[in-house]
Amino acid sequence: MNQELPEVGLEDLQESMSRALGIAVMVAHPDGRALTEPSNLCSFCAMLNGVPEGLARCTASRTASAQAAAAAGREILYTCHAGLVHLAVPVRVGGETVAVMLGGNVTLEPPPREAVVRLAREVGLDPEELLAAAAEVPVWTEDRLRTVMGAVAKVALIVARLLHTRRELERKADELEALLQFSQTVSSSLDVGEVARRALRAVLELTGASSGSVVMLGEAPQRRATAEVAATQEPCEELRVVPSGEIVATVERESRSVQFNSRPGGATPEERRPAVSLPLMVGGRVTGVLTIAGRPEGAGFSDEEVAFLSTLGGSLGLALENARLFRQLQLRVRMLERLIDVGRVLSGSLDADRVIESAVASIRHALGVECCVLWLLDEDTGELVMKGSTGVGPKLGAEAVRVSPQATLLEKVLETGEPTMVEDVKLNTSGRQLPWCPADMRAVAVVPIRVGGKVVGVLQVHSPGPRRWSDEEIGYVEVVASQTGLALENARLYSSLRQAYLGAVRALAAALEAKDLYTRGHSVRVARWARACARLLGLSPEQQEQVYLAGLLHDVGKIGVREEILLKPGRLDEQERREIQGHPVVGARILEPASFHPVVIEAVRHHHEDYDGGGYPAGLMGEEIPLLARIIRVADAYDAMTSARPYRGALSVEQAREELRRGAGSQFDPAVVEAFLRIPAEEIPEITATVTPFPLGEFAPWNDVEG
Repeated sequence: MNQELPEVGLEDLQESMSRALGIAVMVAHPDGRALTEPSNLCSFCAMLNGVPEGLARCTASRTASAQAAAAAGREILYTCHAGLVHLAVPVRVGGETVAVMLGGNVTLEPPPREAVVRLAREVGLDPEELLAAAAEVPVWTEDRLRTVMGAVAKVALIVARLLHTRRELERKADELEALLQFSQTVSSSLDVGEVARRALRAVLELTGASSGSVVMLGEAPQRRATAEVAATQEPCEELRVVPSGEIVATVERESRSVQFNSRPGGATPEERRPAVSLPLMVGGRVTGVLTIAGRPEGAGFSDEEVAFLSTLGGSLGLALENARLFRQLQLRVRMLERLIDVGRVLSGSLDADRVIESAVASIRHALGVECCVLWLLDEDTGELVMKGSTGVGPKLGAEAVRVSPQATLLEKVLETGEPTMVEDVKLNTSGRQLPWCPADMRAVAVVPIRVGGKVVGVLQVHSPGPRRWSDEEIGYVEVVASQTGLALENARLYSSLRQAYLGAVRALAAALEAKDLYTRGHSVRVARWARACARLLGLSPEQQEQVYLAGLLHDVGKIGVREEILLKPGRLDEQERREIQGHPVVGARILEPASFHPVVIEAVRHHHEDYDGGGYPAGLMGEEIPLLARIIRVADAYDAMTSARPYRGALSVEQAREELRRGAGSQFDPAVVEAFLRIPAEEIPEITATVTPFPLGEFAPWNDVEG
């Protein structure tokens, strides 16, 4: 206020009023300090104020009277050290004493001569001069003094109220500007952490505090248990201020601010670091707590400051709620995207291992959990078998290959077919524990896997800290579990169908080989050689399976070839050669109505094409020949060379390998030959396990008779 007085001309007004009314006037702070200099002093007072001792006594009198009036909250008539009287009138604005008007320096009766002389000697003035000045001191009645000072005080009150009003308006304008800037700051991001950090920096800058935190409460019913510290700021870790659970509970329960000492053991206010925790409100509900502490010199927080900070809290609460909803939306979008991705994998795969791997990986990534395990029920033993996991160490996984679900949470899920969630396994009072759980995991959710309405297993999800599983999270796991159950059933049915299918294929190959006892096992060996070669060429599992089928069926067209030609011990004539050279096309025609994969049919059709174009039936060359057919060409020739026939003996392994090298680039694809020759020696016994030794007959070059 002192700095604003010249702006409103209070000192000029005070001077004019005091001269017009014939009294001395000044304005003091409630603690007695001068707010304005005394105006219109009489010559008596001027002389006393002109010497140090006199000035000290006058100042002490004015200070004492101002303090007394401020303390009493009413006007006080005061006699100073020189015997003069003045009236001290408190000026109150908004229920608070903002100043004290001092007016008078008159006397109610002429001062005694001896008192004036004694005063002059005590302060070091000439007695005669001070007596002359004392004679000029105005003599007033008390009523007159009160009337005049009442008028002066009213003018001062009006001025004070004007100043107060202007100050309030300026404060409101400053607060509105700060609120606008704050709202812009916190609403410029939809990231929870970024919103909280920006808000905290802004609040600390506005208040001069050095430490603070933003705590977001979780969803009902255990909101404080799932609270999230969204942001903190402090000069050092020691001065970090996050409110205790009790303070957060009070703020939430009563929807009001709570002031406390963040370091109650301190000796001084600065060491105790007064703090305030304020509610962040959204729709009449407390959604979080803003806490700040560490103002300069240990200052606390006034009611006005708390009210303003509460207004900021409303803006921050709304911004954080928007950011939280956006985060939840992002989570749901990510879950939906992952559901679509995992759905494609599960619906498009007939490999049980891949289905399980995709399911547990999807859950771990979508929910941000540390560990996910898939168990399938062994109906023979009643045990659960770990079929897939993520986030589990190899040692721990090996220890839990099989577990008994009896009297556990897993048994409950198997029996009821309903999910079971535990927010903290250390506080679980259900009496049912987990048969297997990583030691550092606290929260768990178990969801059933169903096939045709029957529970065949469970998905077990773990989190390292206490966690309330949301409906969205459990719903996600349930959808993945449902898709997994369906995919596993499809994989099982496919496996059964595949075995039946392969059995039929083997039967067909066996029917062919029954016509020629000397080639028994040839088709199976060619299929095995071809699959091993395809693997070394880097072909996919699906392509390896296709070349295996083509190997089994590559000679199926020979069913239509006369036995006397197949079993002829000598060389074939031209007509016989043309008949046997037609078997690849006949084989392809046999397979087409059975809906074999086109690449299998084409491999059978072209497995006698030569790399240089000299083969049959189409005379294809190089890359024109299907890759699977090129593989079977090498495998077929190698098995034919190393097998005994009625018309010749078997070549040795080294002789056959040398023939492959010699034929690379002409009969055979060089890349296929190179891969074939790299088949590990330890695999060969398994590949050739069905080979039956035959007596050696007349030797004929291997390439004179088709394999």
